[in-house]
Parts: sequence; structure tokens; C-alpha cells
Amino acid sequence: MRVLKLLLRIAVSIVVFVAMLEFCARLDDFFTYGAPIWRTYSSEGLLQVDRFGKRGSPGARYKKWQLNSLGYRGPELRSGTVRIACFGASETFGLYEAPGQEYPRQLERDLDQWAGKPTFEVVNVAYPAQTVASAVQRVPEVVEHVRPRFAVIYPFPASYAWLPSLKAVDQLPDSSPAKFEWRLGERIRTAAKTVVPEFVQYQIRELEVRMHEDRVKKKAARYPVMDRVPEENVDLFRSDLVRLVDALRQSGVEPVLVTHATFFGKPLSRDDQQMLALWREWIPMLTGEGLLDLEQRMNAAIRSVAAERHTVLIDAAAEIPPGGKYFADFTHFTTLGAELMAGKIAQGLEPVLSSEIASSAKQNDPTAKNDNMNPPLHLH
Repeated sequence: MRVLKLLLRIAVSIVVFVAMLEFCARLDDFFTYGAPIWRTYSSEGLLQVDRFGKRGSPGARYKKWQLNSLGYRGPELRSGTVRIACFGASETFGLYEAPGQEYPRQLERDLDQWAGKPTFEVVNVAYPAQTVASAVQRVPEVVEHVRPRFAVIYPFPASYAWLPSLKAVDQLPDSSPAKFEWRLGERIRTAAKTVVPEFVQYQIRELEVRMHEDRVKKKAARYPVMDRVPEENVDLFRSDLVRLVDALRQSGVEPVLVTHATFFGKPLSRDDQQMLALWREWIPMLTGEGLLDLEQRMNAAIRSVAAERHTVLIDAAAEIPPGGKYFADFTHFTTLGAELMAGKIAQGLEPVLSSEIASSAKQNDPTAKNDNMNPPLHLH
């Protein structure tokens, strides 16, 4: 009986201890982010769904993610700037970067540094899971609200592995019931990374990979697993990209295309193999080789559209090195990766922006000399 009472006391003490830590975590969220203490606090509140799919909820906030009054991530729009809209999915919206360090924000700072004064305004009009087809539908509202002069397009090709259910990918709301959230869990994982030895973390990643592989097998049972997506998927991606480029140009916005960079190098390392296994949980109908093949073919489509439509092309897939220094997972950037991405885009934009600034200067002062008014852009 004494042993049973002792075990019961230990169990109750552990429960009370964990509950107090969880309460402290919730208080920390309340004072840091203004999060509710008792109600569910998650990223789902950032987005809403309309007839075109997911879009930002105006003024919404979740931790480091803050949307402006138009529902775009970033600060409120200013007047008297040259605006550049960034279209894309979660890689553009920003996920793992430090607050305010997603590549659209860093791109704005790079361009202003080059110009020597606050001249440019980069507006992040991307949303997680946004496809190119959905972005086409968003062009009229972006043009109306933002009035950009240029648009950077950084598409997420792997979404086109979901054909024929592609149209539903970024349109259906999550109907799953709200679950209790342990806010303490994220803090424990973050702290563990700083104190757990590297070889232990490696074993944990191995375990995660095996768990992900089991989940992939269950998900893949609902799909015919492919080594290569059909050519019609690539054709649809290419067609949607052409429609987006044309829609922007018809609205007076000059598009800039960017190929899609990933974590994976050649040949694949053990880390690459692990990351590929984790990615497959999100794209279960493709083998790892199929995912890499899809990226290669979709990037070839981006390059061909840029050549055909005579747009500026920034070949991020070829210029951003693979690996964990620049990628936090299979496709999302670290802060350093976002910095490099912003620098590559800034350098690619230099010729067209020089012409834009020179044209504006000439309109304001017909006698102004525009030769060499901006130095070469070498930021990173």
C-alpha cells in the first residue's frame, strides 16, 4: 500500500509539474505575442478561404508571422515607392527564418542599399500551398491593392504531383476538429537541440525517418506510387506559368521567373536520403527519385517559359548550394538561405531596375543625365 501511495504521489507531482510548465509557456506566449492563454493558438488563424483558395486574414498574427491590413505578410504599404510583388508558396511566405528575415524582406533591404535610399517596396503576396493556377486568379486583386511594377515568381513545382486533384490542394479548408495543443513541446524540442549530443540527434533523425516512412506507406496505399510524374503534369505547370506571366504583363506588371532550389545535391548524401524520406510524407504518390525528377523537369519548364516570354530568369536551382546551411528542410530556407536567395534575385533585377529608375528620373527631370546612376549590385 505504501508503495502504491508513493507511486501515486510521484505521478501527481509529475502531472502538476508539467501542467505548471505548460501554463508558464502559455503565459510567455501571452506576453510575447498576445496569444490567448486558454483558447487554441495556431497558425491556422493566419489564413482564410475564398473562391480562389487560401488567402491571408487581414491583420492576423501568429508568433513571428504578422499580416498587414491587406492580408499580406509584412508591414503596411507605403507611398512613393517602386513596388515588387513576390508570388509563391510557403518558401516565399517564410517558415524557418528569423523574424523579418524571409527573402522578400531581405530583398527590399538589399535593393534599398543598392539604390542608396528607401526606393523599393517588396510585398510578399505568397501563401502556403499556393499553386501557380491559384496565383493567376490572384493577379487582379494584387494589381488593384499593391500596384506593383514588377513581380517575382518563385513557384512550388511539387504541388503539381497532385494532379488530377490539383485544383483542390490550396482551396479546401482544414475541416479537422481543433486538438489540444502542448505549447511546451516546441520549447522542449528547441532546448534539446542545444544540449543533446550530435550523435544522439542523428539517431533521433533516423527514428523520425523510419516513422515517416511508415506513414508514407499508409498514405501511398491510397495512390498509385510513381517513379515519374506524367508529362501532362509538367505541361499543366508550364501552361499555368505562361498564364501567370501573361496576366501580369497585361496588367502592366513585368514578371521575373525564379527556378526552384532544394536541399538535395548530386550525388545524394545520407542527409539527402533522410530529407527525401521526410519530404515523401507530403508527396506520397512519388518515390524519392520521382520527386527529384519532377524538380528537374519543372525547372526546365521555368527556364523555357522565361526564354519564350523574354522574362528575366534567376536560376536559383543552379546558384544556391544544397544542404543544411541554406535549407532548413527539403525546400524551405534558413535565414542564411533567404539572405542568399534575396541577393541572387537582387542581382538579377539590377538591369531592369536601373532602367526603371533612369526612366523615372528622366520623367522628373528631362535634363538629367542617367548614365551610371547606379553602381553594380554586388550584395552577397
